[in-house]
Amino acid sequence: MVKKSLILLLFLAVFTPVYAETVLLKNGKTVEGNIVEKTDKYIKIDVVGIAVTYYLNDVESIDGKNITPAVAAKELEVKKETVNVKEKINFEPQPAKKNLSLGEVKEAQECFQKGINYFREKKYDLAIAEFEKALKIDPNLAEGYYGLGYAYCSKNQCEASLAYFQKAIELSPNYVDAYNGMAYAYNILGKYDDTIKYYLKTLQLKADNLDALNGLGYAYASIGKYQDAVDYFKKAIKINPEYAPTYSGLGVLYYSLGQFLDAKENFLKAKDLFKKNNDEQGVKAIEEYLGKLP
Repeated sequence: MVKKSLILLLFLAVFTPVYAETVLLKNGKTVEGNIVEKTDKYIKIDVVGIAVTYYLNDVESIDGKNITPAVAAKELEVKKETVNVKEKINFEPQPAKKNLSLGEVKEAQECFQKGINYFREKKYDLAIAEFEKALKIDPNLAEGYYGLGYAYCSKNQCEASLAYFQKAIELSPNYVDAYNGMAYAYNILGKYDDTIKYYLKTLQLKADNLDALNGLGYAYASIGKYQDAVDYFKKAIKINPEYAPTYSGLGVLYYSLGQFLDAKENFLKAKDLFKKNNDEQGVKAIEEYLGKLP
């Protein structure tokens, strides 16, 4: 059985962009991240989980190529983020199902465990096959649908994952991790209103859920509600002062707003905590940001 201590680390701690552009602003500032939306007037750049808007009138060049608003829509290619989702995955066992023999329950759980192991190894197709085996034995296994949701989102098929998370919720209406899964998928899809909706549902069920509090910080920052973002990040820190992803989230937010001293303070705290947790990926991402600070 997978222990509840396998924590789902959102955003910075669990994935980094595969594609990145270097955007030079006319004020001399350089911004690096994924262009997740473009029009003939503005671009949105994903800066480690926060979508920041820049009007093209303020943009000098992208990857060394001069950009003008009139031709930007044709010249820019939107590069969807490929997600290295989770070497770890939350798992909170749901109530045992009826009408199954002890042998069937054991077999379903063994298949689910194999799926989790493959998932942690990033062998997502094999994970999907094991989750489906578990569901063939027990069609009402909420955990199986939950696992499929994350596996498909890991394959950059987050639209498809929504149905699996929804099925898990239907089978187990108080399944906190499934609501977080829905919110996570919507965040990757850039549907921030739905992201916020499902994270708030999580908090109705478990008010101190760090994933939801941290996720709300990113989501509110993505829609420009920066004070709300700061408030949720700080709520997470109040609950657990050792939660590294929240400090990294605050660092990115302050960096994006040009508040570099606050950004540095939070980046350094995040780096120390990532080191403490032997999270090399997190440390590397923070060091890249520290190197950009003036």
